[in-house]
Amino acid sequence: MKTRILFLLKYYLYWILFFVLQKPLFMVWQYGQLGEVGWRDWWLVPWHGLPLDMSVAAYIAMAAGVLLTISVWVRWEYMRRSINTLTGIVLFVALWVMLGDNGCFPHWGYHLDKSILLVFTSPQEVLANAEWWVWLAALTGFVMLFTVWWLIYKETIVHSANKHIYTQMAHTLTWKSNVASTMVLLLLTALLFLPLRGSVTVSTMNTGRVYFSDNPMLNQAAVNPLFNLIETLTTSEFDTDKYTYMSSLEAQEEVSELLPKHNVEQSDTISLSHTPALLTTSRPDIILFILESFSYNAWKAMPCVRQLACEEGVLFDNVYASSYRTDRGIVAVLSGFPGQPTSSLMLHPAKAQRLPNIGLDLKKAGYDLHFWYGGDEDFTSMRSYLVSGGFDKRVSDKDFSLYERMSKWGVPDHILFSHVADSIASRLSPVSPTFDVVLSLSSHEPFDVPTRRFAEPYLNSIAYTDSCLGVFANQLKQSHKWDNTLVVMVADHGFPYPEGISRFDTLRYKIPIVLTGGAVKEPVTVHTLCSQIDLVPTLLTQLHLPTDAYRFGKDILCPTIVPFAFYSFNDGFALITDDGATVIDAAVDKPVMERNPKPERERQARAFIQRIMETIEQL
Repeated sequence: MKTRILFLLKYYLYWILFFVLQKPLFMVWQYGQLGEVGWRDWWLVPWHGLPLDMSVAAYIAMAAGVLLTISVWVRWEYMRRSINTLTGIVLFVALWVMLGDNGCFPHWGYHLDKSILLVFTSPQEVLANAEWWVWLAALTGFVMLFTVWWLIYKETIVHSANKHIYTQMAHTLTWKSNVASTMVLLLLTALLFLPLRGSVTVSTMNTGRVYFSDNPMLNQAAVNPLFNLIETLTTSEFDTDKYTYMSSLEAQEEVSELLPKHNVEQSDTISLSHTPALLTTSRPDIILFILESFSYNAWKAMPCVRQLACEEGVLFDNVYASSYRTDRGIVAVLSGFPGQPTSSLMLHPAKAQRLPNIGLDLKKAGYDLHFWYGGDEDFTSMRSYLVSGGFDKRVSDKDFSLYERMSKWGVPDHILFSHVADSIASRLSPVSPTFDVVLSLSSHEPFDVPTRRFAEPYLNSIAYTDSCLGVFANQLKQSHKWDNTLVVMVADHGFPYPEGISRFDTLRYKIPIVLTGGAVKEPVTVHTLCSQIDLVPTLLTQLHLPTDAYRFGKDILCPTIVPFAFYSFNDGFALITDDGATVIDAAVDKPVMERNPKPERERQARAFIQRIMETIEQL
């Protein structure tokens, strides 16, 4: 009995040590984002992260405890092999999660979550995020770490147990001693429930338990990545209760202060008497570019877009993206619906198909719809969302030759844009106008583009796509289509540039919106604070079409609106107003960054996310 008890205790400590040592590795890997940290922080991070490490270790040790209890009654050899198998499987998974988490965090700004399941639905899209040598380095590191930790397990735990248990087996054990051993092992295994749950009260273990510092990166370093993954996998996709801060009626009243009834009642035509007209026609052909990671922070790398915006079009220069991923960004742009902190509506077709969509509105108004993308349209269930949005004519990577699919993600932007321009220019003057949506991809990690203008890979990829847009515009100008065309450019989300911007910093979410083309009356710059989700109501108003269905968006040009922008990040959200900003981390349920703090703004931010989640629940 003593040997099995020691085995269980050492096994539990083994996993605690494994997870504790992950912390300094994470800090070294993310050192450039840590900011100013002292030697005490290198001790405080593992110390404060210990509860999550003990919790995950308890999950694993409880399974081993059950096997050890069974080993009292059956041959030790069988249970030893079972525990070895358990250890090997968990070590395999934990190491890949740890390495993947360290590799993805600098780009994502958050730990691995349930979105990792996309690996199994579109592995080629995930592999495209890094160069081959990165994957080779990860595999090499995995083999080395697995070997080291497996040898530690075998030498410090298994060999010692084998020696003593085989010695005990040489003596005859009574039925009474077996029962006693069973009861003690079951009790010890049950006691592991305490560190697993983290409390004997109604409060249970969660990632927010380890937050301790005003430096958000130190809090992230204290989080156990395997616990974070398990938590997101076992938490409801749309956790309405977590984002309930007041009664539904109170939330509606707070949001109504931000979104007064500025949309006119639905009708066949909409008056522009209170909104300046930007276009020369109410039925232009529309080309909407949704541009991968086109952050306003990279404005210097967009000379073509700058010229089209400042000299030939309309520039909205105070815009914020709704969220932090492409699947959220597409829904924000086409449906005017805000992104969510830990979920994606696009991944839930039954709900996504109930959203309003500019495609459906324009189709009803007589537009012919086309969607263009150089990658896999099934990634993040995008195809189902597009089909329900009326885009029955779609072009994706499968419509291009293998030679044209030369980048990691698929077809480079210069090839895709050229196909779009050729298709538009070759169309005969139709009776109905057309609506083309083009989703770019070349400015996505690993930024493998065929030209080099900047040493920094992200900026270089932006400059490449910008040049592709310039070529596209020049090609279209030479056709008969330009004079009646409205070209819209908007980012799907921002990007953490320059290096060191945190996952929730307002700078990370600032993006440009540009309207250009022959259908634009005259150049103008709009400084109104607004959001990505305001694009659809603004466009539809210019087209004299109803905007009632877009309950969270507003016409940016309407003089009576309340200027504001709302965005969400992984397990958090923010509200920006003309007089400041409030950023709330939902894990600790408090503001983590504020500019000119105001209690009413914080309450409105909470009310806004609550109304978003309540609306999703009703879809």
